[in-house]
Amino acid sequence: MRRFYAPEVKPGPHSLGADEARHLGQVLRARPGDAVELADGQGAVFPAEVVSVGKREAVLQVGIPACFPIPDPQLTLWVAPTKHTDRFEWFLEKACECGVSRIQPIWTGRSERKVEKHERWHRTLVEAMKQSQRAWLPELLPATPLKEALETVKGAVDGPWLGLAHCPVPEHPEWQRQSITEAMPAGSDAVLAIGPEGDFTPDEIEAFGAAGFTPVTMGTHRLRTETAALYAVQAFHLINALK
Repeated sequence: MRRFYAPEVKPGPHSLGADEARHLGQVLRARPGDAVELADGQGAVFPAEVVSVGKREAVLQVGIPACFPIPDPQLTLWVAPTKHTDRFEWFLEKACECGVSRIQPIWTGRSERKVEKHERWHRTLVEAMKQSQRAWLPELLPATPLKEALETVKGAVDGPWLGLAHCPVPEHPEWQRQSITEAMPAGSDAVLAIGPEGDFTPDEIEAFGAAGFTPVTMGTHRLRTETAALYAVQAFHLINALK
């Protein structure tokens, strides 16, 4: 069943926006009477029937939705956008497919890219949500400097588990990291931070420690930023599947 994104949809007549209408009519060549699904990205999936299709608008008759509960527990990833935006968009697509709940892009001292493309990144998540038949659209937060992001969790009581993935630090050989599969608790919301291509600076790692983050490792091999972030999503779900 073809699925379309309609954040304001309700039962009854509904008009798709220009982009989704163009895809329905010109790409899929839908005709009146065809059945489709509309997802609002907040857990509701609506059955719908095509009433009319034009070049810039499509009118649908929408039925009563099936409602899916919000995923629990939830994973929030703090990720430094990569220098090549296609790699970051690849991560967004795959992380959505694999079940991330929230993404917080962060700017760090070693970030090679500090240009936010929020609308484009949001579209990538929408397309991945539709393709993977997920009912919940991951929340994409505005990109923010790391210092400001840390202020949002510092001193929080009964908050999520906080994890920091980073490489060994030559300046501080005594710093110890736990395996992510041993450190991350099952059944708990989690926030996990993934650094830029050059990793976090020693000062940033100290700031994470002061904010209550647990240093973790994902094995002996060095992973790209987008690979480490996707590894984290998979580890989170495997840990919770085995609880």
